[in-house]
Amino acid sequence: MKLAFATIGEAPRDDLVPYLLSQLPPGIEIEEDGVLNHLDDAGRRGLDAGDDSLHMVTRDRGGEAYRLSYERTLPQMQRVVDGLVERGADLVVILCGADWSPVTARVPIVNPGRLFPNLIQALGSGLKLGVIKPDEAQIPYTVRQYRDELGLDPVVTAASPYAEDRSDRLRRAAGELRDGGAELIWMTCVGMSEDDRATVRAVHSRPTILARSILARVIAELVDVTALQPEPAVAVKGVSA
Repeated sequence: MKLAFATIGEAPRDDLVPYLLSQLPPGIEIEEDGVLNHLDDAGRRGLDAGDDSLHMVTRDRGGEAYRLSYERTLPQMQRVVDGLVERGADLVVILCGADWSPVTARVPIVNPGRLFPNLIQALGSGLKLGVIKPDEAQIPYTVRQYRDELGLDPVVTAASPYAEDRSDRLRRAAGELRDGGAELIWMTCVGMSEDDRATVRAVHSRPTILARSILARVIAELVDVTALQPEPAVAVKGVSA
C-alpha cells in the first residue's frame, strides 16, 4: 500500500508525518506533497484573500507562516491530490481540518473537515466545549459552526502552533477555556502536538482531544491490516446458539 499525505503547507511535513507513521504498522510506503511546494512566495501570498472569509494557516519548511483562503486553496489542493494519485497513492490523507469534500479522487480520501466535526459533535453533546483554533480570525466562523450547525455550546480561542511563543499562547488559551467553564477541550489543528496537549492540560486538566491523534487512529483503520497482530481469541462461557 502507498499512503499519501497532502498538506496545504510545504511537504515533507517533518513536524507531523513521523508522528502519524509512529502510530501505524511498519513498512508502509508513503508519498508527500503540498500546496506551497508548487508556488513561489508571490503565489503563496496570493492565496490570502485579505478578508474575513474562511482562511487557514500553515507554514513552509523554513518556518514562514502563511494565511490561505479556503476558496483560493481548493483548486490547488485538487491538483496536489491528482498528482499523488498519479504517482500511485492507494489512500490520500489531507493534513488540514477544513472540509475538503469538493476534492475528488479514484482512491479513498481522509477528509478531516468532515471527520472531526462529527466526532466532536458526538463527544461534546451536553458539555461546554472548549475549542482551540490556530488563528484568531477563525474564531467567529468556528463559533457559528459549532453552535448553529453542530448544536454544541462552544467557547473558542486560538493559539498558533507555528508561533515562536506557542507555549505561552497555549497557556493563555487554556486559561481562557478554564475561565469559560470548558468541560471538554478540542485542539483542532493537526499542527498541534502531544507536547502542546500536555501544556494545555497543565493549565486546565479536562479531557483534551488532539486532532493529530484522532487522525492517526483513523489512518490505522484504513491501512493494510495484515501488518497488525490479530486479536486473541476470547472464550465466552455460558452462551449457546
